[in-house]
Amino acid sequence: MLKTLSKILPLLDHLYIFQVLEYKPIFFISWFLKHLFARNLQRKHRLEYTSKIKLLLLFTLGWIYLSWQSIGLFLTFLVLVFISPIFILLGFITYLPLDIYFKRKILNQAKEKLAALPKLKIIAITGSYGKTSTKDMLYTLLWKKFRVVKTPKSYNTPLGLAQTILDYLKPNTEVFIAEIGTYKKGEIKYLTNFLNPKIGVITAVAPQHLERFGSLENIAHAKFELVENLNPKSQAFLNGENQWLQKLASHIASHIGSGNVEFYGQKSRYFASGIKFTKNGTSFTLHTPSGNSQITLPLIGEHHVKNFVAAATVALNLGVSTDEIEKRAAKLLPTPHRLEIKKHNGQTIIDNTYNTNPESARAALKLLQNLPGSPKVVITPGLVELGWEATRENRAFAKEAVRVADYIIIVGEYAKHDLLSSLSTNKFPREKTFKAATLNQAFLILREITKPGSVVLLENDLPDQYF
Repeated sequence: MLKTLSKILPLLDHLYIFQVLEYKPIFFISWFLKHLFARNLQRKHRLEYTSKIKLLLLFTLGWIYLSWQSIGLFLTFLVLVFISPIFILLGFITYLPLDIYFKRKILNQAKEKLAALPKLKIIAITGSYGKTSTKDMLYTLLWKKFRVVKTPKSYNTPLGLAQTILDYLKPNTEVFIAEIGTYKKGEIKYLTNFLNPKIGVITAVAPQHLERFGSLENIAHAKFELVENLNPKSQAFLNGENQWLQKLASHIASHIGSGNVEFYGQKSRYFASGIKFTKNGTSFTLHTPSGNSQITLPLIGEHHVKNFVAAATVALNLGVSTDEIEKRAAKLLPTPHRLEIKKHNGQTIIDNTYNTNPESARAALKLLQNLPGSPKVVITPGLVELGWEATRENRAFAKEAVRVADYIIIVGEYAKHDLLSSLSTNKFPREKTFKAATLNQAFLILREITKPGSVVLLENDLPDQYF
């Protein structure tokens, strides 16, 4: 009964999508125009009935009632069936003054708390990929020497940061590691001015969220707002292997001092060499101005090495010894859903469902290739939020997958055409290519084609606003 009703009246589905899109009216309208008749969505999560969503729903129902009184039940019903976002947007406009008031209140409270902690050292981390893993690694390297707090999960918006400050920072907190994200220019500038970090870290510039930014150059400048808005004599740590960061860093040294800009990675003072993989982890030599260390991570993959070098560079500059870093490295845990390796029913699962950018996808395929086991299976809906680069990047991903995978399962419709076209061009066997409407269907196919000892890559988890 409820499923039938939700197909006829998609109000809650639309409200859920509005929440997923972070209450951005333009993105919501754009989504609706593309999916006019989407009904009964295959949700991975549920509508979260936060205080905000409850008030928004109340105002939305209020507008539905007013419509009923003005134009009658039948016409209101038709509007609900075909264009229910009208009521949601009217409800949102009505709620907006309250929303602005609550946001300002929380942000002001967070600012007051930060002002009461003058000795607190704040580290802000951003990047197209690797920021969450670097944050988690840095926390592990620092927590024994300092009283340290990090933002949970991917809480990287102004409200997420403010709530973390209010909930977790204590008078004796010494270090706060804040992951910060952005969907447009100006957001990282705002967050940097809000936090006033002593240290800024940029892990990479890559074509993630290209659909929203429009160009890789826009992404680079948006990420670099972190360094541009640091206070003089603050420290900036940048991935020296990223060409965009090298290019942009050339004009910033005069602002915070050339001695306060430090690169890490190959051809820098902090880098890794002699990387070796075993079934239990990754070992390498960490080179630093303080000396070299033999590091063993209980994590598999070169991508972990790059994130670790970033975290170690910051930790060393905060006074953590190379010996302590070597010891703490053994305590690291994988960041969930980001090239995380799991075991299930005798199979090895590479869970890369929270990474959607081409660089991470290539790292995932390399990891799939290096891990022992067969057959090797890729389950993917393709890469999203790449704008005009979507076709090229998805075809390139499929081409690389052909060299590694024994089977490929394509989920959903979003990138299906581009993936199938590339697989055909690169002569991947049709009988080893499968299509699934949902991830659950993909798992049913997986059960039929694999056995214990298989290695499965879950590359990207199609967000609910895509099909």
